[in-house]
Amino acid sequence: MSGGSIQSIGRTFLLGLGAQKCGTTWLHHYLADAENFRTGVAKEYHVWDAIDISDMSHKRARWFNRIQSAKKAVRLKMQRDPEHYFDYFAGLLQEDDVLTADITPSYSGLDATRLAFIRDGFARKGIATKAIFLIRDPLSRIKSAVRYNLKKGNYNEGIPAGETNFHRALTAYFTSEACRVRTCYQHTIRAASSVFAPADFHVGIYETMFESAQIARLSEFCGVTYRPNLGEVFVKKTDGHLSDDPALDTEIRDAYIETYKFCHQAYPDTKALWS
Repeated sequence: MSGGSIQSIGRTFLLGLGAQKCGTTWLHHYLADAENFRTGVAKEYHVWDAIDISDMSHKRARWFNRIQSAKKAVRLKMQRDPEHYFDYFAGLLQEDDVLTADITPSYSGLDATRLAFIRDGFARKGIATKAIFLIRDPLSRIKSAVRYNLKKGNYNEGIPAGETNFHRALTAYFTSEACRVRTCYQHTIRAASSVFAPADFHVGIYETMFESAQIARLSEFCGVTYRPNLGEVFVKKTDGHLSDDPALDTEIRDAYIETYKFCHQAYPDTKALWS
């Protein structure tokens, strides 16, 4: 895609399926900088994960106050009335050749039935839906997630309440359902591939996604102007290699061996990138 050209995309909704700690914040930053992107009240809306995924039930919006009203009021209404999800984003897409997005990393746990429901809901309003999924070396993703959640004091995603030690948190987290939902990429890719045509489903690899060629590929998929300079902007980047415990690293890799095998076959570049 050349620097100044934007392909005709009609009205497009981008569904960001994750994965957590794989560059989704950078993705939102990149899209929000595009002139034809229509930003809503949030990057992550947490509608379908809160409804469908048991360990995300804490994202159910039960109340809001004036300080939090913009985001929580929208989320609450969407969760109570899913049709409002489609109405809200349709309201942002009043022009032609514009796009908007909901990039919620825990959507990686949504099944094909829900993905088809979202696609069809927008189709009824004349809006095309595309899905994006970003992947990263599972070991690095897991370590980065543990560091991030410890820093935030987030004990809703597989880390024992009150834990502050990285090694103990990592040991508990990698076997948790919260971790599996976010790390078994093959399940997300298979579900999305069964719902979206190849032209409407983009998989990006974190380790190379900031390179100019991959930014051009992403830009063409989304229908936004190619801006390679933004590849130098790393938003919320966290180090995935934080401890020197080869035995635990091996245990984690073995636990996700099917994910490694799947990605090595489907995306051969990961063989070298994730070694």
